[in-house]
Amino acid sequence: MEFFKNNNIKIKLDVVKEAIIDYRSDGKKLMRKLAEKYGLDIENKKDYEKLISRNNEEIPINGELSKRWNYAFHGCECGFYNKKHKQQVEVVLSNQPEFGQINSWFLLSYMKSTEKYKKEIEGINWQQLKSLIEKLYETGEIESINE
Repeated sequence: MEFFKNNNIKIKLDVVKEAIIDYRSDGKKLMRKLAEKYGLDIENKKDYEKLISRNNEEIPINGELSKRWNYAFHGCECGFYNKKHKQQVEVVLSNQPEFGQINSWFLLSYMKSTEKYKKEIEGINWQQLKSLIEKLYETGEIESINE
């Protein structure tokens, strides 16, 4: 098991890899649920454009996805917030229907707000996390998905 060590910060690379996989999976599920709520299919490009278009008055810019989740479109992202667990999932809206682009700031927020990763990420900032993500890309352990 490989660790990343830098300025007394220590985290298992496998933990970051697992968090990226979970983050991508959670984001994709939430985007599918949001599309389904409005009778749309994110696999269909026209439906997807309707979902994310700010000109579409039928879909509010923010609201309740379910009893547990709220959503809010902002910039080129859609943020999801779990009201019970306070979990945050930010989805970069490029590359539908996979939505796999990783932003280290958003991944850090996800890890800090996800019970499974809270302790693992203590003391780590987004710049340190970014270098871990880049290491996983370089080794091919995580596929890089760009805009």
